[in-house]
Amino acid sequence: MTQTNEGSLGALYHPLIGEQLENPYPFYARARQEEPIFFSPELGAWIVTRYDDVMSILNQPDIFSSKDALRPVVRYTPAVFAELSKGYPLVPNMIDSDGRAHTRFRNAASKAFTPRRIRQLEPFIKDVATSLVDSFIDDHKAEMISQFAYPLPLEVALFLIGVPKEDMVQARKWSNNLAILISSPLSEERQVECARDFVSIQQYFMRLVDERRKEPREDLISDVLQTPGEEPFSDAELAHLFCSMIVAGHDTVAQLIGNGLAILLEQPERWQALCAHPEDIPQTIEEILRYDAPVHAFFRTAMQEVTVGGVTFPEGASIMVVFGSANRDEARFSHADQFDPHRSPNHHLAFGHGVHFCLGAFLARKQGQIAFETLCQRLPTLRLAPHQTLTHSPVLRQRGYSRLEVVW
Repeated sequence: MTQTNEGSLGALYHPLIGEQLENPYPFYARARQEEPIFFSPELGAWIVTRYDDVMSILNQPDIFSSKDALRPVVRYTPAVFAELSKGYPLVPNMIDSDGRAHTRFRNAASKAFTPRRIRQLEPFIKDVATSLVDSFIDDHKAEMISQFAYPLPLEVALFLIGVPKEDMVQARKWSNNLAILISSPLSEERQVECARDFVSIQQYFMRLVDERRKEPREDLISDVLQTPGEEPFSDAELAHLFCSMIVAGHDTVAQLIGNGLAILLEQPERWQALCAHPEDIPQTIEEILRYDAPVHAFFRTAMQEVTVGGVTFPEGASIMVVFGSANRDEARFSHADQFDPHRSPNHHLAFGHGVHFCLGAFLARKQGQIAFETLCQRLPTLRLAPHQTLTHSPVLRQRGYSRLEVVW
């Protein structure tokens, strides 16, 4: 198969605009039937849509490298690179490393994500969720992405890393701009502003690192610094590890909450049923993760010529595995396009698979559970505000709404 297949679906693939941004699932259903692996000239990458093919790639991390997993989906201007050069050099971290390097990062961060540590976090998560609802409950309306879905996991991620409460407001601003810089098309002026904040949060984290070297606490920074048997991390590695944890730790949970609310409120009987049976929340979250996965896709790089699903990738080929499509694969899930909160089993790929399975999956599920428990309890009459058009943020690897207006 060549990269210029005449009639290939690749020529029709435009994931960041129009219908394919708002509802890509019919296009992926067509691809799974007609051309389950196709080349996208727009992305310069092969697109893999079937569950079994995605699993095949994720099960071979030595052949399909994660080294370009975080490649920017936007082109930076020289002015942006000039700003970024004022910070620490861009080095691999847990998400875009392989083999021993990946294991080293993962071992260092894993202590922060043990079930024991996350159970200790539960009261904090509940307090944040409660205070956020307190801040708008008397208004009888809210924009749930900016007022609840984003601030909840961001505050939890910052707290987990070790950011003191008095620095939260500033750290939230820096973190938001860091996430936007990596994922979204921006004007040059906005890119430069976000790059400046990227450097600022790197420098801030390194100040915390210096403090924890002298006086460790029970937080992620101290955990990483005290990991036994590992060679010490460089300052650049530390800066990028904590920055990546911020982005991975809050964007995806925010989208889980936002996507879930949209799914449940679009058919009000779903929300009413969940409020009547909050014990169904954990299973409902699993179906939200499958049906509209927050982590929609990820890149891999072929380290040698290799064949998957009858298609031969050349060495060095860029490959995008589409979790969102795999999770709707009819060959794997019965009635795959139907939302079924009682679906069992539900072996979705929302957290990936294999050596790069999301380290924060348990924490993400716990935050989702507490978020929906809090909203069901406090806002049982929640409904979508009328006369709004729900639109998605133009982000390639992730999937979430830009705004979600609700009333009660």
